[in-house]
Amino acid sequence: MESSTRQRRIPATRKIDIRVNALERQEEALIDCGVDPAHVIRAALRRAVKNWQLGPDFIPPAEERRTRITDWRARTSLAVDAGAVTTLLRSHDPLDVLSKWTLIRGQLEPRVWAEIDAILTEIAERAAPPHASEVS
Repeated sequence: MESSTRQRRIPATRKIDIRVNALERQEEALIDCGVDPAHVIRAALRRAVKNWQLGPDFIPPAEERRTRITDWRARTSLAVDAGAVTTLLRSHDPLDVLSKWTLIRGQLEPRVWAEIDAILTEIAERAAPPHASEVS
């Protein structure tokens, strides 16, 4: 008797070591938010990669200035689609001399920075006193 359940095919992945940090423009808000900045950045990274998939197009890293506060940096390994990595390698690093992070950071860093901004906004909204019209 044949099994009626189909086996799901899991796409091949490749692990890439990544390290992200906040932008200089985010430093003050991170310091003032009342939450450890490293935790905010780690949470932003988790949100940013949750439903993200590496695209086949190379996007150069943004030229925005990153903070120099290295204690905040989030580091992890990320499993990405091996086919997309191969496509990026063929078009932008045929000799395979660049770090894989260099190939994908232009796609991922802006997502992390946007999530940092969103988390900082959420923290500020929770900390804000209620409006006078809402007080009974």
